[in-house]
Amino acid sequence: MQRGCVRLAPPGGVLMMRSTPALFLTALCLMALSLTAEVAPAAKAPERLRLPVGARVGVINMLDPEVTHFHASRQIEDSFLKTYAVSWPVNAMLYASVKDGLTQLGLTAVEVGASDELRRARETCFLNAALAKGLPRECGPMFVRLAAAERLNAIIVLGPGRNDPAHAAGTRHRELPEYLRGWCFVTGTGASDAPPTLLNLTELLLVGIGAQGAQLADRQWGGDGQSWTGYRPPGDLKAFPDAQLDQLQPLFGAMLKQQAGRALGRLQVVRLAGVAPGPGGHTMPP
Repeated sequence: MQRGCVRLAPPGGVLMMRSTPALFLTALCLMALSLTAEVAPAAKAPERLRLPVGARVGVINMLDPEVTHFHASRQIEDSFLKTYAVSWPVNAMLYASVKDGLTQLGLTAVEVGASDELRRARETCFLNAALAKGLPRECGPMFVRLAAAERLNAIIVLGPGRNDPAHAAGTRHRELPEYLRGWCFVTGTGASDAPPTLLNLTELLLVGIGAQGAQLADRQWGGDGQSWTGYRPPGDLKAFPDAQLDQLQPLFGAMLKQQAGRALGRLQVVRLAGVAPGPGGHTMPP
């Protein structure tokens, strides 16, 4: 043993001197951290919503048939917003986006109208909700009552969201107002004849109904879409004609189809011998 040095045996069996250089100690610490990171278990993927074959999945639309135009300008006073009511069958668009996928899984799609209490609570359950944290407490019982009335095992529901951190998170458009909601198109971000950008500011929820009530199994944020294909600037940018706005229906329909496909990917169908699906997410004898 060298004079003036005391050898220490730390946990792990590595012997070090008090005179060991600081750089060497730092290297050992970094090595230990890297080894710990390598053996740390991977994060578990969220569990899928398990439903029995033939389960009834309610399809509910709470999005108004409208599209919002926002024109962005370098001069704030020249920016403007206008919302147009359209004649698009949003209920049918939503149902068409999920029906085939549910059928292929062996589930039954059921088109259901939103209950009065659920419509009155749209602000609470969608626009003002932090859905990344789950369903608001007051909204769960509404879904349970609707599921019981319609004999549903699960619910897929479409509603409006906002361009804010609670809904869009990292995909939020900071250059645009947070109050934008629903289906939107944006002009003024490029040349005067540049195709507008389409925004799908909606929430598509997959709600499971079981013994513990309504549980949010998945949420899919719409996000950015494609540009307006075939776009030609109107004579008056503040007055888009209905026929021109109708060009957007298949484009938003395609975006909704992609959104729905991601939600259906969170479903898992289980086949149990000797039982048939019953209402409320349970199974019962045939």
